[in-house]
Amino acid sequence: MAAPVADNTAGTPQQTRRPSAHDLEVLSRQLGRPVRDVVEIPARCVCGNPLVAATAPRLSTGTPFPTTFYLTHPVITSAVSRLEAAGLMNDMNDRLADDESLAAAYRGAHDAYLAARKEIGQRAGTGDVPEIDGVSAGGMPTRVKCLHVLVGQSLAAGPGVNPLGDEALEAIKEWWTKDRCYCDGAWDTTGEAPSKDLSRHGPQGLPELVGRPAPVRRSAADEASASNLGEDQ
Repeated sequence: MAAPVADNTAGTPQQTRRPSAHDLEVLSRQLGRPVRDVVEIPARCVCGNPLVAATAPRLSTGTPFPTTFYLTHPVITSAVSRLEAAGLMNDMNDRLADDESLAAAYRGAHDAYLAARKEIGQRAGTGDVPEIDGVSAGGMPTRVKCLHVLVGQSLAAGPGVNPLGDEALEAIKEWWTKDRCYCDGAWDTTGEAPSKDLSRHGPQGLPELVGRPAPVRRSAADEASASNLGEDQ
């Protein structure tokens, strides 16, 4: 149930961007995995919970991580997925091909993404990450491949930076708006926070950057079979 709140700008003031232990736990619950290498919380719900996590451009595993602004709130990610399923990205790509002013603004969003990543990398102490130099995310600067990335940037940077991210935020108002809290029941708050990382990111998620293929994941049944085999030996 969405609770109305008087005011919200989604973007987070600089003094409250540093993630607390509570923020990191909430992020882990939102994502369903242990959160990693979060430098800032650039956008928050009106209740204070994270909406977007700013992640270091190089993970502590050594893996390059191009998705600087990671959309984490389940209600927003679900709403954006609906837009993707409805074909909005195809429409946006057609418009980018036909509208030079839109294409120029989108290239500007790409440049802003790279500049923000550099600043976050400096604050994280990771230094330059040549593997992703000039590579932003979400298909920028010429295509739309992931609306979640664009919405994450729009929430983190505020309106007027990514025109297509702004449009997507407008399009999800049926399911999520900045002036209300949608956190109640949006993720599991019981028991221990997730401790097992099943993310597709990390070294296994970026084989083209780290130069090795993704490892094959075993199902729960395979894990049980392997465990039983070990007991029999």
